[in-house]
Amino acid sequence: MTRAADRHGTVDLVERDEELAALRSAYEDAGDTRGSVVVLSGAVGTGKTALLRAWTERVAPAVLVLTARACRAERELPLGILEQLVRGCPELPAATAERTLAWCDEAAAAPPPPPVLHAPALRGLCEALRGLVAERPVLIAVDDAHHADAASLQCLLYMMRRLRSARLHVLFTEYVHQTADNALLGSEFPHEPALRRIRLEPLSKAGVEAVLARRLDEETAGNLTPLVHGMSAGHPPLVHALADDHRSAGGAGEAFGRAVLGFLHRHEAPVTEVARAVAALGQQAAPALLGRLLDVDAASVARAVHQLTVAEVLHEGRLCHPAFGSAVLDGMPTEERRALHGRVAALLHEEGAPADEVAAHLVAAADRSDTPWAVAVFEEAAQLALENDEVVTGVEYLRAAYRRCRGAAQRTAVVSALADAEWRLDPAKVLHHLPARSSVSVPARTSASVPTRTSAPAPAPARTSAPAPTPAALPTHLLWHGRVDEGLDAICALAGPNPGGAPAMNAADLDTPWLWGAYLYPGHVKERLGSGVLAAQRSAPPAVTPELQGAGTLMQDLLHGGESDPAGVVDAAERSLNRYRLGPRTVAVHTAALATLTYRDRPHRAAAWCDGLIAQAGERNSPTWQAWFTAWRALIHLRQGDPAAARQRAATALDMLGPKGWGAAIGLPLAAAVQAASAVGDVDGASALLERPVAPEVFQTRTGLHYLAARGRYHLATGCHYAALCDFYACGTRMSSWGVDLPALESWRLGAAEAYLALGESLLARQLVDDQVTLPAPADGRTWGMTLRLRAATAPTPDRVELLDEAVAVLRGAGDVFELARAVAEQSAAVREAGETERARLLARKAQLLARRWGSTPPSLTGPPPSAGPLPSAVPPPPPLPGHAEPDAELTDAERRVAELAADGFTNREISRKLYVTVSTVEQHLTRIYRKLDVKRLDLQAVLL
Repeated sequence: MTRAADRHGTVDLVERDEELAALRSAYEDAGDTRGSVVVLSGAVGTGKTALLRAWTERVAPAVLVLTARACRAERELPLGILEQLVRGCPELPAATAERTLAWCDEAAAAPPPPPVLHAPALRGLCEALRGLVAERPVLIAVDDAHHADAASLQCLLYMMRRLRSARLHVLFTEYVHQTADNALLGSEFPHEPALRRIRLEPLSKAGVEAVLARRLDEETAGNLTPLVHGMSAGHPPLVHALADDHRSAGGAGEAFGRAVLGFLHRHEAPVTEVARAVAALGQQAAPALLGRLLDVDAASVARAVHQLTVAEVLHEGRLCHPAFGSAVLDGMPTEERRALHGRVAALLHEEGAPADEVAAHLVAAADRSDTPWAVAVFEEAAQLALENDEVVTGVEYLRAAYRRCRGAAQRTAVVSALADAEWRLDPAKVLHHLPARSSVSVPARTSASVPTRTSAPAPAPARTSAPAPTPAALPTHLLWHGRVDEGLDAICALAGPNPGGAPAMNAADLDTPWLWGAYLYPGHVKERLGSGVLAAQRSAPPAVTPELQGAGTLMQDLLHGGESDPAGVVDAAERSLNRYRLGPRTVAVHTAALATLTYRDRPHRAAAWCDGLIAQAGERNSPTWQAWFTAWRALIHLRQGDPAAARQRAATALDMLGPKGWGAAIGLPLAAAVQAASAVGDVDGASALLERPVAPEVFQTRTGLHYLAARGRYHLATGCHYAALCDFYACGTRMSSWGVDLPALESWRLGAAEAYLALGESLLARQLVDDQVTLPAPADGRTWGMTLRLRAATAPTPDRVELLDEAVAVLRGAGDVFELARAVAEQSAAVREAGETERARLLARKAQLLARRWGSTPPSLTGPPPSAGPLPSAVPPPPPLPGHAEPDAELTDAERRVAELAADGFTNREISRKLYVTVSTVEQHLTRIYRKLDVKRLDLQAVLL
């Protein structure tokens, strides 16, 4: 490698050994009898200047070097290069230098044609140069000679011809694809017999790695090489800039941007303009479009494209790397860049390009002009973005459309779509789209049937104007944020004729708000339906569109659960969950289906579907959907007997949306969090959650039922039994009045019965349990198992063991470990009362082991009254019988694994194969297990259970 100075200091010349050897050969072949002419050619940014400087520095001690650098701005400056050579040569006699400069001034002042030195001046300069050559060789080095003025090149050509036998060496650098105006470099100089051309190419990947290794460490250089080579196309200035940026910023930054702009500006027009247009157009950058965009002739565009292609920064019409295109556009003045994007948007729209591409340029143009087609483009682009789950982009497009809307109808449609899109991110964002309270217009044909508050008559308006149409998304968002009457009024407005006589909205389009209403506010919806105001809307089968088939069945179950066929609605729910992908139109259907499965005591089936919905919500970039179904998963975890997991899920859901975002639905995650904290014994945590303010609207919703029941269980855990009764009865009153008194929705009777038992009111408790028995509940569900447990608590002692045996069997099949632990604990107490001490002891241990599975401190289990309260508040259990150790108290992990397999009936040889140990090791573990637990092999299952 050769070190050479450039404008930034010293750099390593990489992959230029052959070129340096060619320069050396040309110089040495000339000897002492003649000179040489070498042209270093190559694309812009291939390192020609660095190589020229490296060579002039190498020969400078023995050779007199005269240097000049041409530039595009001085191409029309007469004899500018000659002036640089004369002024830069201190060895030139002062008198000769002064005369030459005077001749240059005289020639520059002469009128056209183009100025030239007169023969006496040329001969004088030639003789002065001959005198210098006689003393030592002379090297005339002109960088970027393709920009040199024609007069200077003619002078150099004159001297080269007169001094062929002298030691005069000429070194030019030129852009290989440049067409010089004077054409001397392309016509006269190639005929010089001593001429040699040396072509420079961009760096290979190995060359790029070598450059990076000298700037960075070798490992980093190896990792970065493919990326840097792609971004720089191997041009050394760009490679060095990227290395500098990586050291300072860890990626492409200001240095790379400056290098890209410098690289482009060194080309002739319209290369820079074409590069900008290509960067802006992206995949649409066809040559014909480039010409129309820039208003440049096809030949000039083709030449610029060819130059960029040869330079390897353009591949098949696209720039080599997105970062290169970003640097090109970022280097433009802001107003110019915006104007370019505006022209691109208009051109692409005219060409029928996809709406999302046009919209992206409209946004980049920051153009708020009243372009007639912009709103439609933004709406279509937003729809595409939302379908591709680019929610933030879709919201941006809809906001841009809203700013350009003309007329109330267009604005209403855009606001509806915008509200739906923003709701996917955070329902709180929708609040500013909602009208002032009680401002939703209701069609005159239905208003008479709706009870209204009396108020002073409003003054007649001065003139009649058509009311603004109701946004289609309005009812859903009003319902979500607790404005139930206005939400149902909005459904009426949408179902009636639109302003101007337009037809009413399709009934299927109302299924989403209807489902939300039926889930959140079953009492209000049933009241409206019963009044006849909305009955006509539901006379036709709901969900006539394919994507919402089954919505009517689910809605009926949400409103009249006790009257529905349980098996039929469960099947309908699973068909809906299996049929539809999660989306804006289907999220209500999925919610209704999950509710059906959960409230029909099928939590394990609901759990699998809910996990899938959470994953889909993440894939579709909707924090709202994620939070909503995460809250549902927390409720389902509770129904599965896993309060620790429920607590974690509920906390996650609450963190994902703020209180404003949750609206009236906050009862669901808050209830799950409170009940889970109470179940694991963290009453302080539950109390802190209950201190959060809850809007009154929450208690009008189904989620408010969960909140009341959870608060009741918190009061049970803290011994506030009368407060618990108030909450459970408040929950029950609402469920009964709304006609949704399903035991699996919230078993408020069982909660109240526990409170009565704790207060010693067993007759009142028995009455509530008997009422619960008459209600429909699956015989294999957790609710029925809980009912049997409470029925046993209120039954005479002889019947208690049998009822608890049945309760344990049902709860074990239902999979609710939490309730199973409670039932087994009470079973232990009942068995002890019956005189079966050994069985009671084993059941007590089993209950403690079950309780550990939900992540809390093992609860204290007690005897009668078995249902005096939650497990954590009971009195300590009796000590184990003498000679028997607590299971797990002393077993190692390895011993525990062996014990569990032995308890499950595996032989010693089978255990050895499963654990990859010898049979002897298994036998040794079992010997220690029997000694520690003081049991035999047949007793392991009972002890470890």
